[in-house]
Amino acid sequence: MRHNTLLYGGRSASSREELLASIDKIRRIIGSTPVKCFNIGIYRLCVKLEYVNPTGSHKDRIALYMVRGAVESGSLGPGGCVAEVSSGNTAASVAWIAWSLGLRPVLFVEARASETKKNLIKMLGGELVEIHDEGLGRDWVRERAEEMGCILLDQLSNELNHLAHYETTAVELLEQVEQIDAFVMGVGTGGTVTGVARRLREHHANTLVVAVTPRGSKLAGGPGADTIEGLTSYTVPEVYQRHSSLVDRVLEVSQSEALAGVEALAQATGLLAGPSTGAAFAAVSRLIAEGAVDPGSTVVIIAADSLARYPQLSDRLRLGSGRGNALLNSWLG
Repeated sequence: MRHNTLLYGGRSASSREELLASIDKIRRIIGSTPVKCFNIGIYRLCVKLEYVNPTGSHKDRIALYMVRGAVESGSLGPGGCVAEVSSGNTAASVAWIAWSLGLRPVLFVEARASETKKNLIKMLGGELVEIHDEGLGRDWVRERAEEMGCILLDQLSNELNHLAHYETTAVELLEQVEQIDAFVMGVGTGGTVTGVARRLREHHANTLVVAVTPRGSKLAGGPGADTIEGLTSYTVPEVYQRHSSLVDRVLEVSQSEALAGVEALAQATGLLAGPSTGAAFAAVSRLIAEGAVDPGSTVVIIAADSLARYPQLSDRLRLGSGRGNALLNSWLG
């Protein structure tokens, strides 16, 4: 008896219909991530654990949406090639999803990206094109991708980035957390903070939405200075620009504060999240210190990825160093 089972990876779909069926199968294992809530002092913190997605981050959601959108529009077919500019989580997500669908993934990464990240992309089936000149823009990448027979997904401008979080992440949050008084999220492309904010506005008009950005970033009106992995410093993504009116405040956080936030979050909850989540925790701590968040409020942040993804931080971060104590004091009063 022949079983018509759709397997992950290994071969290209024979038709557009089969490709879409495979995409739907992948969709079932992305998202529906848990939320863990903690009482810290007189505040309640809820953390959505996006690092339980297949490749370990929330970027699986947008990679799926962008690839599916390309197939539905007819610009991508069975055995086709998808390209993206990313040295981090999106690259891993695109590589894995493309491999799962029998597509060819090409990832443009900065030459100075860590070997850990490059090796992860290659391990997941991605083909690397290193960018040695940081002055090269998206037009150059798009032209190069077209020369290679690929379509550029372009997470920085692709509206499906925003839509993925509006239709999935935010819906899940509303089902998991009864009252959301504040939502605080770092800006990488802006898709998460704006997509979630849009849905929250439809249900909780008074929810405080705060975008977190590295100190001195262009998004905050600076030249681009501090760097926090996973957050944009030198550009203001088009996705964020289109929906920035959904954000109430932009808070700048230094790299040092972000790492302190990683330790403080671990100390308060036991959760081991990456530096972008540490930046969000640091931002919430500042909001509490300023009195911008009322006692008894429920604040939601997203653990976009895990600390385990960042071994290169070992020379700058040590749990138990006490650097997160000052942030925790804001919560404890």
